[in-house]
Amino acid sequence: MTAVAADAAKLRDIIDTHADTMNRTIHGLDWSGDAARAAGDRADREKAQQRAVATAYDDLSNALQGAENDTGWLIGQIQQTVRNLPPGWSVAEDFTVTAPAAADKNTAANDTASLQSLAAQLGRAMDTWAPTIAAAVQAISTTAPITKAKITDNPADKFRARQAQADLRAIRNGTADAATLERVRLATTLSQPEKDALAGGESANIPQFEYLQALSQGLNGLSGNDIATLGSTLTGSGHDQVQAAVADTFRIVSDPQVHSAGIDGGPGGLTGGMKQLPDTVQRALMANPIASSRFGPGVVNNWDDLLGINTVMSNGDKSIQGSDINRAMIKQGAELAAATRPGHHPDVNNPGLLPALTNGLLENASGDRIAIHDAIIADPNGPAGTDPHSAADRMNAICDNGGKYYGNKHVLGILQHPWNPDQHGAEHLFRWIGEDADAQSKGTFANNQAGQTAYALAGILADPNNQQGLNSPANPLGVGNPGLTRTLANVMSPYLGNFAGVTDDAGPGLLNSAPVDSTGHPLKLPFEDAGRLSNLFSVLDSDPEAARTINSAGLQWHDAIAYARGLDPANAPALLANSSSLQQAMNTGLVNQINAHAAERSFQAAQDYADKGVFADGVTSAVQTVAAFGPGPTGPVIGGIAATADSYIKADVIPNPADPAHPLADDKVSTELNSIRSTIQVDNLRDEYLQVQGYIQRDPSAAHYFDRPGHGSLLDWHNITADGASSMNAWRNAYAQFSHDTNADLHSNVFPAQDRTDTEITESALAPRSGQTPPEATK
Repeated sequence: MTAVAADAAKLRDIIDTHADTMNRTIHGLDWSGDAARAAGDRADREKAQQRAVATAYDDLSNALQGAENDTGWLIGQIQQTVRNLPPGWSVAEDFTVTAPAAADKNTAANDTASLQSLAAQLGRAMDTWAPTIAAAVQAISTTAPITKAKITDNPADKFRARQAQADLRAIRNGTADAATLERVRLATTLSQPEKDALAGGESANIPQFEYLQALSQGLNGLSGNDIATLGSTLTGSGHDQVQAAVADTFRIVSDPQVHSAGIDGGPGGLTGGMKQLPDTVQRALMANPIASSRFGPGVVNNWDDLLGINTVMSNGDKSIQGSDINRAMIKQGAELAAATRPGHHPDVNNPGLLPALTNGLLENASGDRIAIHDAIIADPNGPAGTDPHSAADRMNAICDNGGKYYGNKHVLGILQHPWNPDQHGAEHLFRWIGEDADAQSKGTFANNQAGQTAYALAGILADPNNQQGLNSPANPLGVGNPGLTRTLANVMSPYLGNFAGVTDDAGPGLLNSAPVDSTGHPLKLPFEDAGRLSNLFSVLDSDPEAARTINSAGLQWHDAIAYARGLDPANAPALLANSSSLQQAMNTGLVNQINAHAAERSFQAAQDYADKGVFADGVTSAVQTVAAFGPGPTGPVIGGIAATADSYIKADVIPNPADPAHPLADDKVSTELNSIRSTIQVDNLRDEYLQVQGYIQRDPSAAHYFDRPGHGSLLDWHNITADGASSMNAWRNAYAQFSHDTNADLHSNVFPAQDRTDTEITESALAPRSGQTPPEATK
């Protein structure tokens, strides 16, 4: 009745506003005489008539709200009393409670007396308000007769609670026909504009909310298995259709951004959320899934119900965004993952189903990016009003008994769980964060959500307090979960520029995502210094394939920043600091991982890691070229920057300079690996070339410095490497003159000067691996 009362009040306001507007318009016209007086008189009469209609609607609104106030709590008490009856007890139409033979008869008698008393009070309240409501309805009919009105269909008319109850009965008793199933399908299907609104962080006001609410709450008291078998007595694909509809009902009614549609199209009186789900579903998903035990690993609470809910939620449209049921499945999946490890799992009647349940809960929620965003960034200890605190409020709403949800703790539970190779729920939970960095336009809600989530996830991976759990020498993440580590490497790669400190204020808009908080301010970096960024690299370097991915991406970013230094000389010092920070983090991450292999797994393991992983045979520089890592997930980078479809740099921002990805002669002018523990050094010639390319894009007149008659322009990388040391020295001479003159013009040392000598560049041999010794070994 509250919703109808609100609609009546809205109609009252609409009629009042319309009456005032029309009356002011007529009296405000610039005219006079008999026609003006006649029109004015009619406007006054019509205003009075419309006021009478508005008053009638006001009376109806007040009457309905009064009835709700007097009856709503009574109905709630009756429902609560019935729900709390033990299994096997029944209630007759006259509210007589019947208990099984062995039960306490006095309790049944007390419950009967309580219910009948509540029912009597409800009857008196209804008798009090019914005449008032009827009088208000009669007044509306008298003042605004509808005999001549044009009748149009209300889309909500076929989606009322009573219809949902009838459809649910037909499904349960196996008599639902094709028309019933089609109505259920229509009711549980959001339109594309409604889905787009939710995906954009906006509300969706739907006319069928009352129907869906009744459908959901009609399942109160059913077990998880009962819900999972709903529709099993129907022929053909009836069961599948029903299960998809039930799953979508749960996603829609538990979404706090979904509301019933008011009479004016705005939000009505009903709102989605966890409390709109059946009681069994709420209990199974909100409670702590593990009941602790002093004598063992504990047991799984609501085990059978969780299995049934997981089965149901594997159906339907998983792309609906922002649903509390998805938040709750992530919570339960993370907590089950944290409680399960080799040789240690909670006590359940079928342990073989536990891994599938844990993975399934995450998999079934993996399409809800808004829910995942909240699950990762949530921090109830964050300052009030900040995004992490607000996300924690939303996550806390799916915890019972005042429980609090911590993103860091739950994400660690997922990362540290030993997932089987065929379980991909965790990978799918994170995968979209990297995809949406480029797939969604920068500045959109979806792009910003991805950026916020990436920052929080990077902070978790790089947190010094988490390194023992994620990157201990005995069990690093890449060894226990190589597939998940590779996913995380791809997820983090589009944001390395951000993490190095690049902003869109400096450079030609390099960033894929420039996330801001809810106040519009740029997010604070998740790292306090390069040391934390190196932790991120070190964790991801724990799997060789992931290391190829993240370091290849680091090279792309390093090259892009070098190019941007030339394109934007005013910000060149800041960009140089950014690339240095990134380079340092890459170096340290690799060295830390190689040292861990040497210290914990033997020196031979360290060699195997280097030979088969990040370092390709014969090419020893992680900054030499992306192709130097061999065929990894990113592939070679044409032009060194942003040329390929799978590049992590935005290709439309930077034109491609010739071909700096082409290896130098014999791969010797770049960094040398004197031992496995040596750090990766910057290739100065490559950086010079890229910075010059950026500046030439800005000022083409400077290209003449690099003309080499008879040999072609040195702005073509192939011409630099065409005849070995001679052409490289020609580049050095040309660059020295260019940098001297350009720095003078810019009144700044934007282009680093070289030391000029008369000797040519020489090439030194690589230290043979057979000559290396383990760290701390005695020669």
